Amino acid sequence: MGEMLLAQERGDLPLIIMRPAMVTSTFQDPFPGWIEGARTIDALIVAYTEQAFPCFVGDRKNIMDAVPADMVVNATLVAMAVHWNEKGYVIYHVCSALQNPLSGYVLEDACWDYFSKHPRIREDGKPLKNKRPYVFKRFTLFRAYLIMVYKLPLEILHAVSLLFCGLFSQSYNKYNRRYNFLILLVKLYAPYAFFKGCFDDTNITRLLTEVKMDCNGGSIFNFDPRSMDWHSYLLNVHVPAVIKYGRKN
Repeated sequence: MGEMLLAQERGDLPLIIMRPAMVTSTFQDPFPGWIEGARTIDALIVAYTEQAFPCFVGDRKNIMDAVPADMVVNATLVAMAVHWNEKGYVIYHVCSALQNPLSGYVLEDACWDYFSKHPRIREDGKPLKNKRPYVFKRFTLFRAYLIMVYKLPLEILHAVSLLFCGLFSQSYNKYNRRYNFLILLVKLYAPYAFFKGCFDDTNITRLLTEVKMDCNGGSIFNFDPRSMDWHSYLLNVHVPAVIKYGRKN
């Protein structure tokens, strides 16, 4: 509705509408890995970091349309320079799914590789074991697994704790928070877990051609998703950035 209002009220002013996909930490500028807070797929990385992500629902083969923040900024700057003296308006989808798709497999492998090299340390000083989550393609199976493996034992622990005057209340509260966090993740991300659509990137691809962008990322206004390797970026830039800047201490 906001876009329609702008198109209606713009008069003779040039109008550029940028529609970015899921925005991740910067690829290059102002430095690799700049981020403020955890957003979109970052919540999954944080959950993986704390091993509060034992299972999930979705399909690892599905594509997650993501783009680094500096590529969104660069695309916006270039679009402004190209269209500043035009009277029309144009819409750009700043995305990567068609040019350089990021699958669930790549995200999981990057997290696995990072935490295999940099194991987390528990409060007792012991390393936290690195585990891959179980991923269910059917929500009914996921729900049944969640109830049998987590919810029922939690309720039994709660009942026993009440019988013994709250003896196990601390443990129950700890694991119940983790369970609720997992449920929250599922509610937030389940609608996207099976999404198979891709945004039309015709205009942004045409813009890349017009400004003769370097596909290897050599331009100072690089917004070509083909210039990056997702596994390398996630392993060396984004995952450590989420841990350093995105988590709440």
